[in-house]
Amino acid sequence: AIEILIHKGYARRYVKEGDMETNEAQMAIDAPATNDEENRTAVPTAFAISRPDDFLPSPGSGEEGLMKHLTAHMD
Repeated sequence: AIEILIHKGYARRYVKEGDMETNEAQMAIDAPATNDEENRTAVPTAFAISRPDDFLPSPGSGEEGLMKHLTAHMD
C-alpha cells in the first residue's frame, strides 16, 4: 500500500525536504501512474434519505416482523 501511495504521488506531503538522501526517492514520488486503472481517484459521496418513512416498518409490526424487515434490508 505504501508503494502505491509513493507511486501515485500521495506521499509527497509526508516527505520532508531534509529527509531526501537521493533523487531516486523524489523520482519515485513524482513518477506518473501508467495504467488507467491506477489513475482513478476516490470521489467523496454523501447520501441523504429524504423520506425515512419509506425505510421503516409499519408501527403495528411485532418483534418478528421487525426482524424480518431488518434482515431483508441488511444488504
